[in-house]
Amino acid sequence: MAQRVLVLTSEDLAEANEVPASIWPLIDEAEEIYVVAPTLTTWMQWLCDDRDSALVSADERLRTVFDHMRSGGLKPHGEVGAENQVTAIADALARFDADLIVLRLHVPGSEHDNRREHGMAEKVRSHFDVPTIVFYFDSEGHIVKREEAGG
Repeated sequence: MAQRVLVLTSEDLAEANEVPASIWPLIDEAEEIYVVAPTLTTWMQWLCDDRDSALVSADERLRTVFDHMRSGGLKPHGEVGAENQVTAIADALARFDADLIVLRLHVPGSEHDNRREHGMAEKVRSHFDVPTIVFYFDSEGHIVKREEAGG
């Protein structure tokens, strides 16, 4: 069982549900949980170079995930990360020596699928030598697919 778990949470998935039952076994026994909420600008924010709103949204998303985890007795910590999710993970791994990465992504082709998540699992697995588990969520916040790969 992983002892140091890094969780990357996506846009609306933080509010879509509590910590899903299938993720609990991965984090419940962990000694440390580190959550990264990437700063995700909209197209207009990017065009206008307005990162402040995106930073506020990422911080709110991080606090929501913390609240969900704390309500279950967990003690997560973490940070708002870079917009590029691979960079956000790299920055987190520089501070937190994870032995498992958990990605919460939308199902490709779903209503909430977005450009930032395209190929994310493959990018993470190719950049980092850390076992990675990907949970794909539908628009209702339910897990519909799980993928694992060793590091």
